[in-house]
Amino acid sequence: MTRTAKVGTAFAIFAAAVSFLISLAGSSLKSTVQVFFLNIADGFDVSRGSLAIATTLFAVVTAITSSVIGHLADRIGAIPVLAIGTALNGIVLLVSATAGELWMFVLTYGVVGAVAVTMLSFVPLGVLADQLFQGRNSGLFYALLTNGAAVGFIVLVPLWTYLDDRMSWNRVLFAIGVVFLVVLLPLSLALVRLSVRRRPAAAAAAPRVSFWSATAITFRHPQMRALVLAFVGCGTTMAFIDVHLFPHLHDHGISDSVGASAVAVLGALEIAGSLAAGRLCDLGWTRATLMAAYALRATAMVMLLFVDLPATVIAFGAVFGASYLATVVATTVWVTRALPPGVRGTALGVLWAVHMLAVAVTSQGGAILADLHHNYTATIVASVVLTAVSVLLVARQPSPDAAAGDDTAPQEDIRPPVEV
Repeated sequence: MTRTAKVGTAFAIFAAAVSFLISLAGSSLKSTVQVFFLNIADGFDVSRGSLAIATTLFAVVTAITSSVIGHLADRIGAIPVLAIGTALNGIVLLVSATAGELWMFVLTYGVVGAVAVTMLSFVPLGVLADQLFQGRNSGLFYALLTNGAAVGFIVLVPLWTYLDDRMSWNRVLFAIGVVFLVVLLPLSLALVRLSVRRRPAAAAAAPRVSFWSATAITFRHPQMRALVLAFVGCGTTMAFIDVHLFPHLHDHGISDSVGASAVAVLGALEIAGSLAAGRLCDLGWTRATLMAAYALRATAMVMLLFVDLPATVIAFGAVFGASYLATVVATTVWVTRALPPGVRGTALGVLWAVHMLAVAVTSQGGAILADLHHNYTATIVASVVLTAVSVLLVARQPSPDAAAGDDTAPQEDIRPPVEV
């Protein structure tokens, strides 16, 4: 191995380590509010509904800004976006911890916090994997980065739960903000400095595409339209897990301990499934991996119709977990292989905007249907249908791996116009 190759490998390892830590810590802004929700409401002496304005606003702003953040990662690079997001997260945490009025907390968390978290989300991480590896093992690298959020969920949520009775929510948020600004921000700035030194001339000379041109290219591309529609199934099913799973299990007489065990199994298989998906995509099985992930997701949702036995609930957690991030990894790899540079980040942002809208609709719609029918059967069946449609949509598309590996294959001219 040449000295240049060794330096490149060392930089990639450092970039992966720092990005993983930032991704892990980035999950803390959402998870702390989830765990300390009641304490925060009590601290401001407001109802749950009043505080929920902050979380609703957070979801809406995330959906609106995802494509903008993706475009920013295309323009200035994913690493600078991560650094800016790290600084914003630290500031948001400190201001939220010291907010004296509810409106200040709502605006800080719901607006600025949503932008900050989006800057550390799957969107810039997908661009980072593509920019660092340019298609070589980018799937596995992206899977590793996205597992930062997964590990954060597994490790940090129990930590916040432990601290819930021992520290005030203000002190916890303030301490995390200090960690962001004192520890993670210097690391991210060091990564920015190293990345600027290593930026290749080709990347610096890449065409600059406007946000609207990149968005238009995304929606004109037939494969992107199919992937966006298929991703609705991903958002719908994830929303059910986040919002409706435990109420559904409770309706069937399943204890919280069994549900928690299923979620633990889901988390473990989530990590394994994402790494397997990343490796399979790197081996040229992107379409088959995405089809299998959606098929597993549909199967898991069918299992929710038969959760009277604890063993079925645990099995559900395993099947759903195996597909949990696999859909995200395979879809991201597909986007980076099907679209030209300068457009990929925007396309990933569009995907996640649609994903968040599906989450919002399922969260609210599932609750309404449960109130009407006193069960979640209609929502589950709808989720099964949507994920089955996702399988069909993916199956109808030509493999991105075949097109990437065959320069003579006929392809639509989707080269972005150069911005003057």
